[in-house]
Amino acid sequence: MTKAGQDLFHVTELYLLANAFSVDVLFGLPDKKLYQLQGRAIFDKAFTKLKQKHIFTEEGKLTKGGAYAIRALELYSQSKKYVRIHNVMFAFQEKEADEIIMLTEMEDQTYYRLAFISKALVLTILGERFPLILREPKANEKDFLKKEASTETKKELSTYDPGDSENFMNIEYFHMNEQPQKIDNPAFYQQWLTFTKDEALWMVDPVTDTYYHASQYAFLQLLFDEMDFPYKEGALNV
Repeated sequence: MTKAGQDLFHVTELYLLANAFSVDVLFGLPDKKLYQLQGRAIFDKAFTKLKQKHIFTEEGKLTKGGAYAIRALELYSQSKKYVRIHNVMFAFQEKEADEIIMLTEMEDQTYYRLAFISKALVLTILGERFPLILREPKANEKDFLKKEASTETKKELSTYDPGDSENFMNIEYFHMNEQPQKIDNPAFYQQWLTFTKDEALWMVDPVTDTYYHASQYAFLQLLFDEMDFPYKEGALNV
């Protein structure tokens, strides 16, 4: 989809939409003040773009598509937790809700795609993008969840570069009700780099610089729990 797509927005367009529910901070996006300092013209341009996308009519009235986008953004702003997988940020409604909000960074801190999407479809998309999710566990992985790597193994893994391979995932999560909101508070924030090397599954906590030999179950349990996937949507490989 081109930048004229109805679900693809510049940061300034998203902040204009957020005015509808009086929010000036959108998690994961650049600070609104950075654009306010550039003057009114940049927001006038954004409003013109929103009309071109039929979010507003030429007379400035909100369209049905515009109401849909504003509702998605409002729910995004109200999420009590966020999960980022590479360039995609997920926001959540109640745990039982079938749909979540997906904000995809299409261009570095500039253009974002906003959409409601069902959890079942998200799981399918992730499985196609990251075959690591569909990996067949080794027989001995039924005997453990995670085992901390030895000093020697950690040294070896620290120089290993999985690159952008399909067997690498970067997962971060933010629990907004937890205090303090600092990266060294694991109740608020955790990041896991997950990859395979020599058929073994590894999970790295870069905040604490801890390396684990992990089971497929431990990896999927983290993913399913943080993404609020009902376990019936996919069988955990145990």
